[in-house]
Amino acid sequence: MDRRDYLLHSVKNAMRILRLFSMDEPELGVTQISSRLGLSKSSTHRLIATLLKQGYLEKNEINSKYRLGLALLGLTGVITNTLEIHRESLPILQDIVEQLGEAAHLGVLEGNDVVYLHKVECKHPVRLLSHIGKRNPAYCSSAGKVILAYQSEEVIHRVLESELYPYGPNTITNPEKLRENLMDIRCKGYSIAIDELHEGVVSIAVPVRDYTGAVIAAISVVGPKQRMSEHQSPYHIQILHLAGQKLSKQLGFIETDNKCTIKKIRRDI
Repeated sequence: MDRRDYLLHSVKNAMRILRLFSMDEPELGVTQISSRLGLSKSSTHRLIATLLKQGYLEKNEINSKYRLGLALLGLTGVITNTLEIHRESLPILQDIVEQLGEAAHLGVLEGNDVVYLHKVECKHPVRLLSHIGKRNPAYCSSAGKVILAYQSEEVIHRVLESELYPYGPNTITNPEKLRENLMDIRCKGYSIAIDELHEGVVSIAVPVRDYTGAVIAAISVVGPKQRMSEHQSPYHIQILHLAGQKLSKQLGFIETDNKCTIKKIRRDI
């Protein structure tokens, strides 16, 4: 077994250990774990030591058994937040489609991409533009850029250093111009992408915040240019802003200042 296979095998066994714990058996000993997984005690000890170090397991010093650690609460919080935003966003996206007549999406940033968690289709959909689970480059989609604009310098720098491929005729592939575009988006509070990801397509997005005030998602509408003309943009933006504020409020965000505050993004690209 080469090193890569060994590491994958170890990760798999570590996950198997975590899944052994339940409400009926919140604590388990080394012998119980090794026996149930068919592992040697030495291998089990090594895996437990790693999980202990990372906080995914804790040791009960009284009986020398192990239980799930507090580090898992962080992951639980992410899952809970994702489930909550998925549930709360559906009626809001449905209202957007009813008012604007275009497909509405809920997207989150994952790596350098925006991933669509939710989508409500319109009566006259444009085929192949998006679907739940679809990934698009964050730098040339309105949803991706409006989330990216509020991220840390580290995240922005990572995207600017990646290959900026021209997907559409208006894709911004110059890192400096993209940085300026993100600064403008952060000031305005919304993003419009025309012919950036797909030629002939317009998308508009606004940020969604959680209870900490961090931008964790975006609500967007997408449609063909012939249906989403420029003179309609103010109305689309207004509807989206109200939707974004409503979803943010439902996630616990309390707005305290509506002023445009730009934090200068360093230019050390």
